[in-house]
Amino acid sequence: MIKVVLLDDELHCTELLDIILKNLDIKVEVIAKFNNPEYAIEFIKLNKFDILFLDIEMPSMNGFEVLSTLPQINFDVIFTTAYNQYAVKAFKFSAINYLLKPIDETELANCLQQWETKTQKKLPRNQLAFLLEIIQNTHNNSNKLALPTAYGLEFIEVKEIIRCQADSNYTNVYLSNGDSYLICRTLKEVENILQHHHFLRIHQSHLINPKHMKKYLRNDGGYIVMDDGEKISVSKNNKDKIIEIFSQIERS
Repeated sequence: MIKVVLLDDELHCTELLDIILKNLDIKVEVIAKFNNPEYAIEFIKLNKFDILFLDIEMPSMNGFEVLSTLPQINFDVIFTTAYNQYAVKAFKFSAINYLLKPIDETELANCLQQWETKTQKKLPRNQLAFLLEIIQNTHNNSNKLALPTAYGLEFIEVKEIIRCQADSNYTNVYLSNGDSYLICRTLKEVENILQHHHFLRIHQSHLINPKHMKKYLRNDGGYIVMDDGEKISVSKNNKDKIIEIFSQIERS
């Protein structure tokens, strides 16, 4: 039996979610429902459960502020949100569970089934910190990025990234100072975050920062030489984009 707590400032949201959970073919017990964050915090501190369904946008105290008041997080969190598509990308990048409002029964069932297969069934604070950093970057167009490495989070300047290269379900990020990081994100996930900084996917396995392109050579099918000396083949669909970028540089 999965024990859950519901927190949303709107009564109809907690009631509807309660009804949907009871209709699922998954054994779920709603042990408490709250529309007041302060009451919820007191309950959470004193009780054990598996998942907190947490609304992000609450007027008196948002979901992140609720979590920050807790001395420890001994449960997992599924955020419920009406955030726009850019913030949703942040959730995907940080690998934190979320549901878009209005909540769909099928998506809810899938989310719980995925949770049951997880080995880590508590929300790590560093993962939460990473999500907050990504969301801040998304809203403020920040020039910093948090990279989830095997050792924690590395905060870097986006402008320092020369290129990103796929490695199965991981991505190698190469910086202008010679450092590189292997992060547990696919290249597609990295692309979703960096596309707002005008990074280009010039090949199935390569995402580049145009500001670090050194030269474009037409021979051997066409390839880019980056500032770190790496030669990257350009797919046919992207050759026109590359030529246009270099043309703009020449005219400027």
